[in-house]
Amino acid sequence: MHEALARKNFERDTAFLTEAYCNRLGWELHQCAFPVLDITVKAATPIRFRCSCLNWDEEPPSIAILKPDGQPWAENLPGGQFHNGPHDATGRPFICMRGVQEYHTHSSHLQEHWATYRGQDGMTLTGILTQLSHAWRRFKGA
Repeated sequence: MHEALARKNFERDTAFLTEAYCNRLGWELHQCAFPVLDITVKAATPIRFRCSCLNWDEEPPSIAILKPDGQPWAENLPGGQFHNGPHDATGRPFICMRGVQEYHTHSSHLQEHWATYRGQDGMTLTGILTQLSHAWRRFKGA
């Protein structure tokens, strides 16, 4: 994908992510500049998701699971979408959910192509992060 188009798609999908909007969602916004969208989900146990969106939206974002201070997540993950791994390609814990690059590139989901889900409700950058936020809070408390 051409970088200029990926940048345009990223900027279109994140233009409304103001500090006030993120606060309403219970997010702390660390970075929102192409190609990175980086938030902490405020919860009983906060977690940080750093999305790399180099080819958005031709490809889904790759999402790193981090501690709120930006260090790699070292604790056990609760299960569900949050998989302790290791991922086939990265060797790290990963998010196993449609709309996340690590899901679509894992050996058990190679038949589930991003193109099938791209453009559907909830498959925008903020939609994917909202799904993850809700799932995390179900496991770890609000």
